[in-house]
Amino acid sequence: MSQRSDKLYKQLFAHPEIVRDLLSGFLTADWAQALNIHAFERVNASYISDGGKARHDDMVWRVRIGGDWVYVYILLEFQTRPDKWMALRMQVYIGLLYQDLVAQHKLSKHGKLPPVLPIVLYHGRQPWNAATELTELMLPPPQGLESYQARQHYLLIDQHHGVHGNIVGLLFRLLQARSQLELDAAVLALTQWLRQPDLHQVTVTLRRWLQFTLQDDFDDTKMDQEEGETMRSGRNFKLADVFTDEFFDRLFQPLEEAKQEGVQQGERQALQGVLSDLIEAGDTPADAANRIAEADSDQLRLWIKSLARGTSPRQLFAEG
Repeated sequence: MSQRSDKLYKQLFAHPEIVRDLLSGFLTADWAQALNIHAFERVNASYISDGGKARHDDMVWRVRIGGDWVYVYILLEFQTRPDKWMALRMQVYIGLLYQDLVAQHKLSKHGKLPPVLPIVLYHGRQPWNAATELTELMLPPPQGLESYQARQHYLLIDQHHGVHGNIVGLLFRLLQARSQLELDAAVLALTQWLRQPDLHQVTVTLRRWLQFTLQDDFDDTKMDQEEGETMRSGRNFKLADVFTDEFFDRLFQPLEEAKQEGVQQGERQALQGVLSDLIEAGDTPADAANRIAEADSDQLRLWIKSLARGTSPRQLFAEG
């Protein structure tokens, strides 16, 4: 990922909708599934330690849960390999956060520090193999000293491995697609996510990030030979032929038109566009285009789901 793409990627997490999606996708607690975007507040991420060293390149949100604020500390480290000492670094960062809250008298009404959720977002190509808990980096203590040892655990989100339903996983599934089928499934899933209401500002950032990432990361003049071969290996389509301006217009614009032309009609047009994209390269009956044009939203959804499960376009329309 280029420096320009990194900057835009960080901007994604400046949107509470993205942070909410991240939490609901990785936390099973009821409160995480019911968060409102108005419960989020981005706070200062610049701290000065007692030694005078500043930390200011991370992103910090706090979330109101019931009557209390819970700080969600999101560490955005765009590195290609795991960091052995990340658990230790997280403990240091959280300590700086707590010191800052104490200095600014931003404690709970009972004078206590808030809970913290530390998150590491990783986009390296190899699986993360660094310790996620501080105790894994320490020698076992002598008997009787166990309770005095520091403990720190962080939530690891490895964006290339085991991330599926949330927006981060969907974006990287799109970029990692190696076949037309994988690409179609990723486009379908992303389109479904984008159907959520009130996502205008998010979609603007998403579109810019996707376009710049594709432009930078798949430009042969900007990557070394080994990286280029890795990115292209096994892919049976050309990204430049797929990710055109028309593709992005179709992916994003119908969702905005739905607000102006009526929710039902706009949704139907969006579904028609997605379905047409999914079967564009397929072997389809002659009357497929007419049937798509005449179908209602429910029928279009059924066809899209069938294609995502692996049904071929010809089988789909033969079955009706």
